[in-house]
Amino acid sequence: MNRIFSRFTFCRENKQTFRVLVCRWSAVGCVAFCLIFALLCSRCSTVTIVGGGAALVGSAAMREKSISETVSDTVLSTRVKAAIYKISPEVHAMVGVNVQESEVLLTGTVPTDEMKTKVERAVWKVSGTKCVYNDIEISDKAPIVNYHKDAWITSQVKAKLLANTKIRSLNYSIKTVNNVVYIFGIARSVDELELVKNIASHVRGALRVMSYVRLKEGAN
Repeated sequence: MNRIFSRFTFCRENKQTFRVLVCRWSAVGCVAFCLIFALLCSRCSTVTIVGGGAALVGSAAMREKSISETVSDTVLSTRVKAAIYKISPEVHAMVGVNVQESEVLLTGTVPTDEMKTKVERAVWKVSGTKCVYNDIEISDKAPIVNYHKDAWITSQVKAKLLANTKIRSLNYSIKTVNNVVYIFGIARSVDELELVKNIASHVRGALRVMSYVRLKEGAN
């Protein structure tokens, strides 16, 4: 009886060990397959592997800006918004912030020209700010912003840029405020930039297009 029990225990332990080994080898095989697949496809398109970090790497590989620059823009945007909030919560609510390549775009409205200048000076003091585009308008009344319409215009511009094979859409950041389309990013050529602006200007509802796009070094 003791011999039978010992054999049963031995078999059960072996079975559990076998399951662990199978699971480990399956995980290793899955990772290896993903890496091989990524290497095979990296020359022709963006590869998205399950997992946040891998997806970010796959996306950034097709952009002119690096992952570190993307993270820096996010951090700078947070700092700029915090600096504006220190002026007053009301001003913070009225001013929009968009950051691309450490260049800051300010939109929205403030009651006085002095406040507009104060906001700009506060942004310049934020570490990491390379340039400030102050497109804040002066108005005693808060603008009636149709956020749904602005969001719709932005989505249409992005969709059209993505659908155009002559444009590397990931290089551009689009923001719409009061039907005015703001474009940030890096253009690979003058022709690409003109095409982007033309597409944005023909989206229904877009009143004006403001381009803060820079040309890639060596572009013509």
